[in-house]
This record gives sequence, structure tokens and C-alpha cells, in this order.
Amino acid sequence: MSPARKIALTPERIIRDPEFAKRLDSACTAGGQCPPLHKGRLTWVQNELKRRFKEEVSVETVRKWFAGEAKPRQDKVAMLAELLQVDMSWLSLGVDKGLAPREAIIKGREIRGAVNLVAGLIEMDGGHAAFASEVEQKRGVDLHAIIKGAKYDFAVVVAEDGVFRVPVSSEAVVLGTVKRGFTFEIYEIPESAIERGSNRGGMVEVKTSAKGLRRIQTFAQRLG
Repeated sequence: MSPARKIALTPERIIRDPEFAKRLDSACTAGGQCPPLHKGRLTWVQNELKRRFKEEVSVETVRKWFAGEAKPRQDKVAMLAELLQVDMSWLSLGVDKGLAPREAIIKGREIRGAVNLVAGLIEMDGGHAAFASEVEQKRGVDLHAIIKGAKYDFAVVVAEDGVFRVPVSSEAVVLGTVKRGFTFEIYEIPESAIERGSNRGGMVEVKTSAKGLRRIQTFAQRLG
């Protein structure tokens, strides 16, 4: 009688976050820099994380991200978002799911630039600024600041076609930025203006010409 054959069982792979994996794949495909899947994509991501951020991860770890078997920590999500030039909130949480990946890339650049601009101006005027965590971003908070001893949570939005689109879920003071060439205008959008806006699928549209907007000329003094 022949000896019994041993059958090697492959451990079942658990898909923990398939939606993140889809967004990661879409960002790579839309960006144009990342090679196709199965043609060097995993190695490219591994190498770029090491080259640009001095962050070392294994190819197996990157594979798990794309397979949805694991989700990277928030600091690595931030690196991936910058690497692929997409909005971090979209990549991490799926915020603004109606955006196509290429639109998310453009929107991500604009919002990231606006948040950095506001943070820089606060620091230049003697205040302190810190970027919000993943959980806080889900609540619509982009930036924390201390201005003349007063603490603020800010949500930063960018004007598009004369309209600010404010997240309904925002729990922060909303700052709207308007870019005119290399000139920037920053407005505080009060709740009264948001209440008069038009609700469009989870976003409130407030015109840049709406009454009640307060233009901010300096962060060297408290708002309001």
C-alpha cells in the first residue's frame, strides 16, 4: 500500500479593505507614472517609497495593500498620496467618492496646496499650525491652529467656478481660498452663509460672492 500523500494547504487570504485597494489601483492607473500591475508596479512603489521618503517596505507588504489584505498606517497613506498625487482623504477614506481618479488627482493637488498655503501664512504671522489626523479629516477638519492664544479647527476649501463646496459633515471653521494668478484671497465662510447655500450631494455650495463672507487679511490676530 502506497504511503498517504501529504496535501499542502494554502492559508486563506483575508481581504480586509477591498475599497482601499481599488482606490490605490485607480490612483496608480490614472497617474501615468506607475507601471501596470504584474509589470513592475509593486517594485516601483517599493523603490519610490524608499527613494523619496526613506521608507523601506517589502514587496509582499505592497502586494497586500493592492490586494486589500492590509491597509498601510496613516503615515504611509500620506506618502502614497503624495507619491501618486491624489487627495489623501480620498485615498484613505474614500471621501468624495463621486470623483474619478484623475479628478481626484487634480482636486488633491489643489486642496493640499491650499492647506499648505494657509498653514504657512499662519506660521508666518506668528501662529502655530498642525495638520489633522485621518479621523479628524473624516469629520471635515484639515488643520489645527493656535492664533494669539485661541485654538481653531479649520476646513480648507478651494473655489471652483465661483463656488466654494463645503462638506456637510465639517465640524470646523471653514476657510475658502480663491486663486487669481499668483494672488490669493482667503475668506472665512460663516455658518450663516453655509445655511443659505445649496446642498448638492453631501456638499453645500456657497458662491464666492455670497453675503457674509469675511476676507482674512492677516492671521496675526484672532478671527471673528
